[in-house]
Amino acid sequence: MKRIILILLLCSFYGFSQDIKLKKGIVTVDNVNWLKYDGCGGWDQVCTVYNLNGEEIIYMKLLSKPDTVDQKYWKVNFLGINKSVDLDFSEGFGLINGKLLKKFYDAKVVNEDGTLNEERVQRMVEKYGTPFTDKANAPSTTIIINNNDQTPKRSGVNINIGG
Repeated sequence: MKRIILILLLCSFYGFSQDIKLKKGIVTVDNVNWLKYDGCGGWDQVCTVYNLNGEEIIYMKLLSKPDTVDQKYWKVNFLGINKSVDLDFSEGFGLINGKLLKKFYDAKVVNEDGTLNEERVQRMVEKYGTPFTDKANAPSTTIIINNNDQTPKRSGVNINIGG
């Protein structure tokens, strides 16, 4: 009985998920053209997403997390509405193979006419925020150690033997 329920749940999950594909500069959802893209290949570190009219709506750049070299995140800029969000590369938003664009599709940040839905973009920004960008832009703190308060040293040579 448990196996039957598990199989039904898996079938319903896969039956309702969207099939997002990237091919020849076109993003399709369930074989319907949704958006255009440029530079979103497997090793590209930048990706521009256009609506079907060719207007840039999303620009993404792969950056290193502050204070690290190996860990990466996508800096996503929603063009024309001055909003951005950071998406962690290690949380399944790795190579642009549809997962990152599926996140945008599921969040409904792009309207049917190819414009950005400002309310949905704002919700995505509230949900994910810009933790990596904020940390990278935070002012650094400099600590100055002042040794002038100590008693002055005697002139000559100080030799300490055995301890």
